Amino acid sequence: MDEAKAVRRPILGILAIFLLFILYRVFTVYTVRSGECKPKAVDPNLRLLTRDEQGQPVSFPERIAFPLQTRPLVVMTYNIEGHAELLHAGHIAKIAAVINQVKPDIVGLQEVHRKTWQSRFHDQAAELMRRTGMHGWFGKSYENFGGQFGNLLLTRGEIANAVVHELPSIGEPRTVMETVVRIDGTILNVYVTHLTAWGKFNSKSRDEQLECVARHIRSSRYPYLVIGDFNAPPDAAEVARFRKVNAAQICGTEIGISHPLMKERIDYVWADYGWEVRSARVVKAGPSDHYPVVTELMWNHERK
Repeated sequence: MDEAKAVRRPILGILAIFLLFILYRVFTVYTVRSGECKPKAVDPNLRLLTRDEQGQPVSFPERIAFPLQTRPLVVMTYNIEGHAELLHAGHIAKIAAVINQVKPDIVGLQEVHRKTWQSRFHDQAAELMRRTGMHGWFGKSYENFGGQFGNLLLTRGEIANAVVHELPSIGEPRTVMETVVRIDGTILNVYVTHLTAWGKFNSKSRDEQLECVARHIRSSRYPYLVIGDFNAPPDAAEVARFRKVNAAQICGTEIGISHPLMKERIDYVWADYGWEVRSARVVKAGPSDHYPVVTELMWNHERK
């Protein structure tokens, strides 16, 4: 009998901690804002580059800025698992080392903490900017006990403007961050997002979020990129529907697993159809539970 109690106590303790954590999330973090999507109005004279019903490219107007490249633009997406700093003090230094190893021009980061208890009250955004030497802008998805959680854009270019758009969310609040980046003599729109988790249980929520993301990028007036953790593989129904609306092209289809534990590719760089995808790969490095995904792009659309 005593042995049975000795076995049950740690199990009950673990279950109690898990229950307390769920209650903490429900009452201090989770929200419900289904159906809310507020993209800015689209100027009919500033159409995005997309595909028509016959699959042919539709061009930007002449007054849109086009990249003048002498080499490919290197773009990275990386879910950094910022809460892992709670157990590993050098977590962010190792994340920065991976970024410095790749030397990207533009990086979209997810699960970034600013002075939360999970990050030991450190500002991970500021540390990443300092360690990489890149310009950065943090977009808050939610605030909790004075700390912030969200997405971060890093670039060797200049961030001219940035705004955070709320996404429809049931559970942890999600957002898409819209930035205007000046780099190599041109202007780009870069969108960074992190869709809701919990696999197939939340596929409907992600579908609604992706519909909202598509509406936002359709209002872009510049060549654009969409960077993020979609929490769903390419063959998931919601990702397939996002591809079907032709708002953006996936950069690299068969590049392997980006989340080793889930054994799936759930991290993406998407681009409008003016970009030629020169390469795309998973970088099997770093301390996060995600691998970064890196793509190289050249602007290859002839203006009509």
